[in-house]
Amino acid sequence: MRAVSSPATPISADERRSYWDDLRELMKCPRELWLTYVAIIFEYIGLYSFMSVLSLWLTSDFRFGDDRASNWFGVFSALLSLFAFMVGSIADVVGTRRTLIFSFGAAMLTRAVMSVSPNAAIALPALIAYAFALASGSPVLQTAVHKYSNKRTVAIAFSFFYIALNVGGVLSGQLIDRTKAFFVDPATHHLVMRTIELPLVGATPMSAYRAIIGLGTITAMFAFVATLFVRSDAALERAGVPSRPEAPGEGGAKKSPLAVLGEVVRDRAFWRFMLLIAFLVLVKAIFVHMHATWPKFITRERGEDFDWGGLWALNSVLILFFVPVTTAFTRHLPAFKVIVIGAFVTAASPFVFALGSSTAIQVTAIVVLTIGEALWSPRSYEYNVSIAPPGREATYVSLAVLPYFLAKFFVAMTAGRLLTAYCPPTGPRHPGMMWVIIGLTTLVGPVGILALRNVINPRREAEAEAAPPSAA
Repeated sequence: MRAVSSPATPISADERRSYWDDLRELMKCPRELWLTYVAIIFEYIGLYSFMSVLSLWLTSDFRFGDDRASNWFGVFSALLSLFAFMVGSIADVVGTRRTLIFSFGAAMLTRAVMSVSPNAAIALPALIAYAFALASGSPVLQTAVHKYSNKRTVAIAFSFFYIALNVGGVLSGQLIDRTKAFFVDPATHHLVMRTIELPLVGATPMSAYRAIIGLGTITAMFAFVATLFVRSDAALERAGVPSRPEAPGEGGAKKSPLAVLGEVVRDRAFWRFMLLIAFLVLVKAIFVHMHATWPKFITRERGEDFDWGGLWALNSVLILFFVPVTTAFTRHLPAFKVIVIGAFVTAASPFVFALGSSTAIQVTAIVVLTIGEALWSPRSYEYNVSIAPPGREATYVSLAVLPYFLAKFFVAMTAGRLLTAYCPPTGPRHPGMMWVIIGLTTLVGPVGILALRNVINPRREAEAEAAPPSAA
């Protein structure tokens, strides 16, 4: 893709602005932006810890085999995408604040039920309900960041969004390792059941993985409370606080969710955007494997008492450093170009995992993955909402997860079969081949984006995208 500016091109006022100018401008945004960041941190502590132990929880507590546990991981992930697709246009009509209050409240209830479920007949319906609770909030958190920032701060606002969710990732690693340590038998170094006194429930047999899920109830409660302090659009208007408009829903004429959806899918640019998302699915597959495949791989290779939670949290720790740095150096580059470069770097990480299970190799692979992620992932969030028509951001974001509906299910099912074939609980293992297979499928993503770059991001749209996003 050709560069959109040259040395002869006059430097705009926005290009002359420094990172610190943008940061000072961000500080002037309404409190709602910062409350959104607080909610993101607490929500992602619970979410990251839940996703990391989901497959292990099903195997240890309900005796699901690798294939069955991975299939349910896939069902959860696919339903998460399907529900997000369904509720996105509803969120554009209902409004940001009310949607988030519902999401975090439902997350509290469903996580609590899963943590005390005595059998799979209760746990699995709660798992499906949690997918709906999570799907109703995740796209709206992105929308909230866009809504409460402005056109001069949108890039740095989304870098802070990514920093906030990775603060949650860092803390989730600590939550996992510290909780597991309480359940490790010092004699055998295996995890054992403990009896925990719970409010309203009493003495309850609890595994490490149930306890981790149960602690997510508390983090969802903090996110819920933070959202209660977010003001409605009407209150913001009365206070003279500027924000980007939503689709009518908290006042004004309303359109039905189906009408909103119809407007979006008739937009030709939307389908080019969806092609990009379809290829990014293959890149994001590595993160599904890091939750569905890697915890079992590293536990079987290094033992149940190995502190893998903190090791994976290194990804989030590094993101806190890499995202501000990459944002400062790439904020004037087109988002599409940065996405392509970062996707190639991320796609290289599974080949590093293939080299072995030592701590040094795991750290190296996670560093490679994280450098790529810091480049492409924050800019993809910005790209998602910046091309959306005013008031249709949640619909765009929710439709953007539609390709994950089948892809996540397929990846999760593949994880179970790869573990069974190459890294079983007992017997000979060949995990290097497992990671090579994962790497080859991941690499298809950036290669496809590069090959079809002129279709996905035509020249005239690339030029428009390079300019500061218009207020939406």
